[in-house]
Amino acid sequence: MNYYAILANSPEEKVNQLAEHVLKTYPQSHIKLLSSPRQGLVMLRVRETVANSRFNAGELLVTEVRLELDKQFGFGMVLGESARKAMGIALIDAAIRKGGALAEQLKQQITELDQQLHHERRRLQALVAKTKVNFERM
Repeated sequence: MNYYAILANSPEEKVNQLAEHVLKTYPQSHIKLLSSPRQGLVMLRVRETVANSRFNAGELLVTEVRLELDKQFGFGMVLGESARKAMGIALIDAAIRKGGALAEQLKQQITELDQQLHHERRRLQALVAKTKVNFERM
């Protein structure tokens, strides 16, 4: 399971709820900020399907955070400007890397979140499918 991708695609409120769960377990004195939330650019690489070659389509704005939670490294990166979400992902990342009962609880909650996101995507795809035009019938 790629929990990082699930968190990056989740609403900020859900990520913050999981991060609050981590903060209830570890006191703030156990959190060391290695680099505060900062914006940067990453290259968007795309595969061209005819020649099967890769090219750089442009740059994307991201917000990234690096921290340590009880001496365990954590990293968070999100598209756009969202310092809280990046910080939450970094906390969750460090807690999962640390292992233990909290990590297992977080993995279970992230799995449930993934199922909710999948269900919502299917619902939206069904709504869009209703608007599909069949030109062969016309």
